[in-house]
Amino acid sequence: MRRIIAILSVLIVAALISGCVAPQAIQLTRMDGQDMVQRLGTGEIAGYIGWEPYNAEAVVKGDGRVLMSSGEIWAHHPCCIIAYDYNWHQQTDNADEILRRVALVHLRSTEWVNAAKDPNSPNRAKLIQYSVDFTKRDPDVIEKALENIDFDYRTDVSGTTTYIQKLSEYEIFNQDNWDQSGFETPSDYASSLITDEYVRWATEHRDEPFADIKLDPPVAIKIGYLIEDLHQVAFWVAWHEGWFEEVGINVQIAEGAPFQNGAFEMTKGFKLNKVDVGYLGTAPACVHRINSNDFSTDDARIKIIAGVNYNGSAIVVGKDVNTMKDLAGQTVGYPGPGTVQHFLFLKAAEEAGIKVAQ
Repeated sequence: MRRIIAILSVLIVAALISGCVAPQAIQLTRMDGQDMVQRLGTGEIAGYIGWEPYNAEAVVKGDGRVLMSSGEIWAHHPCCIIAYDYNWHQQTDNADEILRRVALVHLRSTEWVNAAKDPNSPNRAKLIQYSVDFTKRDPDVIEKALENIDFDYRTDVSGTTTYIQKLSEYEIFNQDNWDQSGFETPSDYASSLITDEYVRWATEHRDEPFADIKLDPPVAIKIGYLIEDLHQVAFWVAWHEGWFEEVGINVQIAEGAPFQNGAFEMTKGFKLNKVDVGYLGTAPACVHRINSNDFSTDDARIKIIAGVNYNGSAIVVGKDVNTMKDLAGQTVGYPGPGTVQHFLFLKAAEEAGIKVAQ
């Protein structure tokens, strides 16, 4: 018996050394961005998958470092987008005229932000201050965070199709709801979800004075956005520069905004008709257009009209973590199921061969 036990012990050790025994799963736990930073600092979690400015904050404070940027997980991946509520669109006579001007203001604001990111730009200090006001973070955090975001107003059907395909593989979609949706393929869904007609119009009119295309009479729209999310600073800039007002749009911040994440904005905003136009993540827009929808009324139907940013997320870890495999058996923070960060973490874990407990 002792001989058998000894042989088994040797075999187990050999299996462990050779990597034949599967590593423990990573345990994801839901939390908001600030909680991620704090709990990484106290050592309660081994890491988190977050977005800016929370990633830069942990790095600047010395509590964490970037293990992998989202651009390394998926190069130039779509992140935040602008979408409109379908019910609002159907019930508003001049909805298309409004959305054209939303797209134009967003295009110009995005170009302003990109130009102001240049350290030599005369608007650099103004961008930093707008970002500080929007995110409530220190200037040194903002300086670092801006480096990690690619602001871009263009839509991306191909990238969104990839999201939908992988979200389906990860079984994040409610299968019964997907069957009711009538979409046969991820490509069909992405093409139905996105339109570039408003960005095309905005591009054609990018140099026109706002006064020449101002809506008369002005209109009010309820806008939603995510709390302290630097990815969406172009909205904050446009609003505070008065550009929406210059095209005849009076911004009303939607009830419940700023929202904690895109899932909340979809379920507590668009679904309840509290948001007319919203800034949120691509992944929750895709997921909750299906999962949270009552297909008898199509109450969570939206359409994406513009991109907001690409990249800008990262896996941030403590000092004892050097690879994804080091996170096996550890607790990792994330903003919730169906978010952009959730998707990216599952993709990184899949490529590293590590299971994730959800």
